[in-house]
Amino acid sequence: MSTPENKIAELDAAAQLELNKVLGTALGVAREQLEEQGVFLPFAIAVEPATEENAEPELRLLAVQPTEDPEDPEADIDAEVMMNDLVELLQSQRDDFNAVAFVSDVTLLDDAQDAIHVVAEHRDGGAVAIVQPYGAPDPETGVWEFSEPSAEAGEIQVWV
Repeated sequence: MSTPENKIAELDAAAQLELNKVLGTALGVAREQLEEQGVFLPFAIAVEPATEENAEPELRLLAVQPTEDPEDPEADIDAEVMMNDLVELLQSQRDDFNAVAFVSDVTLLDDAQDAIHVVAEHRDGGAVAIVQPYGAPDPETGVWEFSEPSAEAGEIQVWV
C-alpha cells in the first residue's frame, strides 16, 4: 500500500488549528509525565469534531495496555508494539476524530539524547512530526531541561 500524499501546506486554518491543538497537548502531557514520573509510555491525543451540543472540539487521550511476556514478566515493555497497537486502534476509530497525535519517547542516536517524538496528522491529509530533546532533571533544582522542538514532515498512518 502506498503512503498518501502529505498535504500539510494545503490544510485550511481550522485543520491547522486542530493539528496545533493535538501537538501542543501531546507535548504538554509528555512533559508533565516526565516531570512527575520520570518516564512515559506511548500514547495518543485525538480531537473529536465539534457538535451541536458541544461547539468546542473535545480532546481524548488514548493509550493501550503494554503486552507482557508470560515467560519473562520482567522483560522491558516494547514501545514499538504499543505504537503499532495505537495506530491500529485509531485507524479503526478514525471516523470519530479530525486529528490525532502519536507520542513516544525516543533516543536520538546522533546526539545520544532522549527526546519526545510526536507525529500528528489530520483527516484532510496533512501530517507533521515534532522532536523535542530533553535532559534529566538538574540534581539540585529537580528541573528538567527541554530543548526547542524541531518540526519535519510526518507520515500519514491513520487516514490511509
